[in-house]
Amino acid sequence: MTNFRIIVIDDNQAIHHDFIKILTTKESSSAELDKLSAKLFNKKIEDVTLPPFEITTASQGQEGVALIKKAYDEKSPFALAFVDIRMPPGWDGIETIKHIWEIDKDIQIVICTAYSDYSWEETVANLGKTDNLLILKKPFDQVSVRQLACALTKKWELLQNTRQYHSLLKQKVADRTLSLQKSLSLVKATLESSNDGILVVSETGKIVDFNKRFIDMWQIPRNIIETKDEKQLIDFMQTELTNADKFKERMQEIEKQADSENIDVIKFKDGKIFECFSQPQLLNDKKVGRVFTFHDVTKRAKLEEDLAFQATHDALTGLPNRILLLDKMRQAIKTANENKSYFAVMFFDLDRFKLINDSLSHAVGDELLKFTASRLRASMRAEDTLARLGGDEFVIIFNLDNENQIINKANQLLSLFQRPFKIADREVSITASIGISLYPKDGDSPDILMRNADSAMYRAKEFGSNNFQFYTEEMNARSLAKLDQEIELRRAIAKQELFLCYQPQYELSGEKLVAVEALLRWQHPEKGLLLPIDFIPIAEETGLIVPIGEWVLHTACAQIKAWQDEGLPPIRVAVNVTEKQFKQSNLIETVKKILRITGLKPEFLELELTENVILSNMEIINSVTELKKLGVTIAVDDFGTGYSSLSYLKRIPLDRLKIDSSFIQHIQTEGDDEVIIRAMISIAKNLNLEVLAEGVETDNQLNFLKTHECGEIQGYYFSKPLTVTEMKKLLKNPVKGTISSSS
Repeated sequence: MTNFRIIVIDDNQAIHHDFIKILTTKESSSAELDKLSAKLFNKKIEDVTLPPFEITTASQGQEGVALIKKAYDEKSPFALAFVDIRMPPGWDGIETIKHIWEIDKDIQIVICTAYSDYSWEETVANLGKTDNLLILKKPFDQVSVRQLACALTKKWELLQNTRQYHSLLKQKVADRTLSLQKSLSLVKATLESSNDGILVVSETGKIVDFNKRFIDMWQIPRNIIETKDEKQLIDFMQTELTNADKFKERMQEIEKQADSENIDVIKFKDGKIFECFSQPQLLNDKKVGRVFTFHDVTKRAKLEEDLAFQATHDALTGLPNRILLLDKMRQAIKTANENKSYFAVMFFDLDRFKLINDSLSHAVGDELLKFTASRLRASMRAEDTLARLGGDEFVIIFNLDNENQIINKANQLLSLFQRPFKIADREVSITASIGISLYPKDGDSPDILMRNADSAMYRAKEFGSNNFQFYTEEMNARSLAKLDQEIELRRAIAKQELFLCYQPQYELSGEKLVAVEALLRWQHPEKGLLLPIDFIPIAEETGLIVPIGEWVLHTACAQIKAWQDEGLPPIRVAVNVTEKQFKQSNLIETVKKILRITGLKPEFLELELTENVILSNMEIINSVTELKKLGVTIAVDDFGTGYSSLSYLKRIPLDRLKIDSSFIQHIQTEGDDEVIIRAMISIAKNLNLEVLAEGVETDNQLNFLKTHECGEIQGYYFSKPLTVTEMKKLLKNPVKGTISSSS
């Protein structure tokens, strides 16, 4: 098949979109830039492509069953169905699955549920025992859905291949039986040409024929094969298998069911796995014996086992992942309730891990995670569970008798990091922060226990890291404080407490003022002047960044047009656009509307987006392309800090790269940053992109950038961010020089 067909049956349209987004990938591009990125930032290039999935959606069980029947009748069946457990007012998930399997018993099913309507036992009672059914708890993460989709469609494909293979093999054996009447030598040649081991026995229990492959696969001694006695051969074969008695019983059953065709799996003591296909041997419609075909499926079985492991384990460390962790936690809750005992959930996070990644490369970071997992695993008891959630986060389920025991365990875990890790010929030192929640005191479900342990972990980081904290009700109060901050920000928007400053950007060759960057400020009535770092995170978290971003864009465009109408020199304005703004479906229309209302020509507007925004949502390529068609300038802000593939530079129609100030600050102090800056300028020139350096403050920095032909600069060397009044004064006399400002 070209594509694997997947159907999502759920009454929530948003779920349909989520599955399509999660299970769809785009082609990678620009291998040369990938290599250059890897060389610049010492990052391993990873392939995260998925198999080609063809995704169909249905909102009700009846609709989904109709689609599945149509596909089955057209001989283009679905491999996998994600079925919601609740789909009012129609069939629920259980009823839907019953109807699906009446049509197609091979389709793999994943029940998606956030409820406890059916236990696993009830599900089995309703649907019967089957290995075609898994349960996925909501909310689910992308990795879980992708792993399930990959594993189950592969399983479905292997099943179809096996059936097709056996069908072909059945025909092949029939053809060979017919050939036996014509030429015994031809039959023998055919037997020897097979990659499978073939054995033919008579009705009277005598070995009629076999091929060399059969002898080699089973390592049959010559003296046994020469006896021509099927019983002696079976006795020898039993000695090679893990379950000899079961094999013997199965052979006796096959002998009694003379007209049956059978497929059996045979497991060897040395780990090999064979499929045994047997069928009657007919001559002129009369049964004269039985043909056994042995197919080595060891590699395939190992692949299936690996896929099943990958669905529930972390690929990097081999530890249980979130799916298996939550299952283990549910088991722990059940056991604790039965035994009147309790346990701890320890949320474990490495301190300053991002610094390790950024300074030593992601490859070193991965090695550190593996070593961390190894140390933690060595300290675990058999009854405890250690899992990795992703990134540098680990979770431990620790069964305990008293709180002193958990305190001792937490101290023991922290002590594991007193010794540095030896990675890439250097010693890497790192500490950890641990948050602890207790069952049942701090929660009665896996989600609540995990959330509270996570809150405690962040509290540990606030206390300077390298410590542990128990969850307390005070942490709920801190959450309320965050809510208060959101309310204040909403009030600030309503009361127009937000305003813009403008920082000039100069063309370096002639030190000419060519543009300004619009910078957001908040004049808080009690706290005074607040910078974006003080309130943008909460705006991002709450979604307020979207209306704020639209206000900034409108205000900046209106101000530039007002200065132009006053006869001041026309300049470009740069406005930052966040990831959430780019994800808005109406972004293009919003920009068009603002340009139309303000009357500003598109060439005087520059939109800035960061590398992280690009890489977190490659679909923005279409948005950027549409913006370019309007005539708007596009720039990448903080260039060089994303540690990512540079392939997007060719895929996205950009105009300008802004080198992050963190590189500029280290000019003449760190040679590596100077090399990176030169490389950035060279890349930009080769791609016909303009380059702007941020954070320029000294003569040395300015001279370095001049020497290496950087196009434009921005920073305190020329000017601080200016108020509207100060900026207007500068436009009337646009000369370089530090301009004092209260902003």
